[in-house]
Amino acid sequence: MKYGSMTILIRERNGTDEHTGYVESLTRMRRAGFVTVDINLCQICAHKTSLHLDSWREETDRIGETAASLGIELVQCHLPFKSAKVKWKKPDEYAYYIEMFYRAIDVAARLGIPRAVIHPERDRGAQTHTEDELLAINRREFDPLIAYALDSGVGIAFENMRGGYCSTAEQLARLVDSYADPRVGACWDTGHAHTAYGGASQADAIRTLGSRLVCTHIDDNFGDADLHLLPWEGTVNWSEVMSALRSVNYPGALILEPSVNYRSPDSLKDENARHAFEVVRRLAEEF
Repeated sequence: MKYGSMTILIRERNGTDEHTGYVESLTRMRRAGFVTVDINLCQICAHKTSLHLDSWREETDRIGETAASLGIELVQCHLPFKSAKVKWKKPDEYAYYIEMFYRAIDVAARLGIPRAVIHPERDRGAQTHTEDELLAINRREFDPLIAYALDSGVGIAFENMRGGYCSTAEQLARLVDSYADPRVGACWDTGHAHTAYGGASQADAIRTLGSRLVCTHIDDNFGDADLHLLPWEGTVNWSEVMSALRSVNYPGALILEPSVNYRSPDSLKDENARHAFEVVRRLAEEF
């Protein structure tokens, strides 16, 4: 089983509002041992990368050339989603969010990334929707974007959430199945699941998804907050998780979504990255 990390492992710049560029992130991740990487594209809308600029093609090519020269495989990416960091509530802001969502798909296609992860739309308003209504909302929101991605050669993986719609495997499976297309699958976030299930076992949920599962986000917590800890730093039962993944013949990689370097000084980030590599390597090889 392949194993790696998101580029958020080397991203934050303490004391600034800027992010480390992808080329530097990839270079430092390779030095730490990583050869399998998820390019996190969530912050395009917030101008944390240079990919919102007109020079995005040239920058994307630099990312691809760097990955190739380092022997790094870009196995998946994370597309933008609506959050406090990404303004979207006004019509013009929402239009820009959608524009950058398409941009992120273009970046993924240009890099030859086979799968892109999407956050399903949750029930954000005061009104409570039925599951049928939430499915319809998601189809209206994502159908054009997914059609564009698939036409561009980029598969899609809907991610389980830690609350609201698609926080259960059954809801996620139904959303995936509504597309009836093998290029649309599921991403299992172990940290989201641990909070959504209140710390209970997530093995049955993984088995419910079965062959729909094509991507993972691997992180730990204590069952009450999405902390993005490394495996074995929280209370996720990793033996159960790995047994379930193997039982469904999970074909993808174990991809860390770690916060280990969010606030650490730069002088510690490479050492932390080497530790993260050893943790995910051990996770992949022990079970």
